[in-house]
Amino acid sequence: MTLELPGGEPEVAAFTAFLDQLFRALGVSLTRYAARCSRDKGSVSRYLSGARIAPKDFVDELLGQVAATTGQSVSPDVREHAHRLRMAALRVRNAARHEVEELRDRLGAAERELQLAGVRERHLLRSLEATEAQAAQAEQRYRQLEADRAAARYDPGPGGLERRSDGSGAEYAREELRALKRELDLLRAELARAQSLRHDAEEQCVRLEARLLAAEAALVTQRARQEREFGYRAELESPAAVLTREFARTVGTGADPETTAAELCAVFVPGWAAAATVEVRTAFVDGEESPDGWTPDAVLLHRLAAAGEPPDGPARGQVAVPRGQVERLLREGAPAHAELSEQPLLALPLAVRGEVFGVLRLVGGAGRAAYGRAETGLLAGLAERGALLLDSARLHRAEARLARALQRSMIPSTLPGAPWVRLAHRFRPGGHRDGAGGDWVDAVPLHGNRIALVVGAVLGHGLPAVQAMSRLRAGVQAFTLLDVPPARLLRHLDDLAQRLGDDHLATCLYAVYDPVARTCELATAGHLPPVLLHPGGGSTEVDLPAGAPIGVGGVPFTARTIEVPDGSALVLCTGRQVELADHCAKLIGSGWSPEQLCDFAFEAPGAAERRDDLAVLVAAFDGVRRVRAVRYEVWPRPRDVPLIRRLVRSQLVEWELGFIADTAELLIGELVTDAVGVAMSPIGLYLLATDRLLVEITDDHRELPDLEAVEPYGEEGTGRGLLLLSRLADRWGAEHSFSGRKVWFELALVRG
Repeated sequence: MTLELPGGEPEVAAFTAFLDQLFRALGVSLTRYAARCSRDKGSVSRYLSGARIAPKDFVDELLGQVAATTGQSVSPDVREHAHRLRMAALRVRNAARHEVEELRDRLGAAERELQLAGVRERHLLRSLEATEAQAAQAEQRYRQLEADRAAARYDPGPGGLERRSDGSGAEYAREELRALKRELDLLRAELARAQSLRHDAEEQCVRLEARLLAAEAALVTQRARQEREFGYRAELESPAAVLTREFARTVGTGADPETTAAELCAVFVPGWAAAATVEVRTAFVDGEESPDGWTPDAVLLHRLAAAGEPPDGPARGQVAVPRGQVERLLREGAPAHAELSEQPLLALPLAVRGEVFGVLRLVGGAGRAAYGRAETGLLAGLAERGALLLDSARLHRAEARLARALQRSMIPSTLPGAPWVRLAHRFRPGGHRDGAGGDWVDAVPLHGNRIALVVGAVLGHGLPAVQAMSRLRAGVQAFTLLDVPPARLLRHLDDLAQRLGDDHLATCLYAVYDPVARTCELATAGHLPPVLLHPGGGSTEVDLPAGAPIGVGGVPFTARTIEVPDGSALVLCTGRQVELADHCAKLIGSGWSPEQLCDFAFEAPGAAERRDDLAVLVAAFDGVRRVRAVRYEVWPRPRDVPLIRRLVRSQLVEWELGFIADTAELLIGELVTDAVGVAMSPIGLYLLATDRLLVEITDDHRELPDLEAVEPYGEEGTGRGLLLLSRLADRWGAEHSFSGRKVWFELALVRG
């Protein structure tokens, strides 16, 4: 119970009580609610205690959380009542503070007016001094002209005295002197007004400073009174209120059920019980399908945590709880009273969504009376809140496990190899409390003996990050199968991430190795640059144009092509905290295997301290040792198709590949025949033989061919080329080229 002191703030107390009712309806700890609404825990505590008046957005957010938890919408009357209480509390709490701020604003304005009056006075004084000096000069000039005119009025001469005419200089000087004197009078009058205004401003500043000091003293007094009042209230709180506050402060800080259960037990010991235990059913730990264990006299439960001296069994693990204590509780969900070694025992159900999954047992100390009805009601309510926290921790752990499982399924166990490139990769999951991250590596073979190397990292942790990683990885593989260049692939991936949602923000490095040309084309989207290891030893960090992460949108991506001689290796890594380039510079000599390079990269500075996932992909390049290639061009005329067939057969026989000449001749003849029907310019034919035969046929037609249901044994030119291609070729595809389209296929060079 709380005591409202005389001279207190009933409006603030009413608003705080309303917030406390809303928060109790949520049934979560202060820590979890602060994390849920992305606020500081201390700020939320001050809002709920009344130390600070909660802002409007906090009240609206709390109402929305209550509505989502209870499944009932908040009526406009309740929302209006909440804001009416808040405004009343603000008016009471901020009256003195508003007066101080208003006085400070008025004092600032008065000081600015005083400063302006001083500037005006100084300006008028300078103008007055300048005008007085000008008037003195004009008066001196006027007197000199008067003296000259008096001396020259009569000029003696041989004919007697002669009167001289008066000049206009003296009159002009007299008028100038009069004008200056009038200006002096005006300046003196304006200076007097400015001095009067400055004097008034000084007096106003003095008065406002006195009022401000008095208001600040009143505000300090009010704050001291409020602190004393909160102190009195804390001293006068009942044990139940203290327990409730401690429960909200200490229970629910962990992310796993064991930590939450330990906190739940510790909050009752030693004030309310000599020992406390939390036991749950087997299904809570091992899964929903696990049955309960029963013996003639006991129920087999799993103890998550204990505090004090446990009455029976170990602190953790499987325990046998007497059936008389928990059998009815597990069936009906009602608290049960019993005695254990002449000590009172209270068993409280732990239930969520109407199903009892465990029991909280409190054992009173020796000489303690049995738990009364009021105590049982209080402890049962706290047990309900503890059950919600335990269930939330269990769901969090289940989600983390699901994220880990999904992540492991996305990381390939083996990468596709080829005679000209040796691949190795390592993946180490991080230890972040939210679970798995979104790092991945991949390698996708392309036609023409090329291979695509991919590393990426989705920003964030948990199941959403792993789901985003799976979508982006699938997008990369889809774009790779279309043989999109690296820079354009990142552009498409960025567009895909924006369509999927705002949470798809990731970094990615995409590289394509060509063993025939011994080159590697790379493009990055905000990822850690790779390191190129040279054949004779030493390493170099590949300088790539820095790109923004995937999902930002509206940013360009630029690719770069580098030479990769035989014997070199490329090391790709996730994580910006890993000093990969400096670490690889310590490699001495050559002959390192890709597996050894992966292990070496995991020893880089910053790799061991990372809480996030870490993935490394190493590609050792050997190049194609024997390359045989030829290119033909033929005009789109039906009579040239037999010529192409003969040229292909003779070339394959010359390369000692006559065992695949029949298949290659048939497929090339069909595809060239199909191209003759639509092409307008010469048709290109390219043959490349390594460990397989690559055939590329290009023409100027812009529409890609479709695989349709046709007669396999029909005549040439009826569209059966792609059908035969899908049946006889090992791999094939069609894509757009610079001048039109390209249809390609590959045949394995294996006899029989």
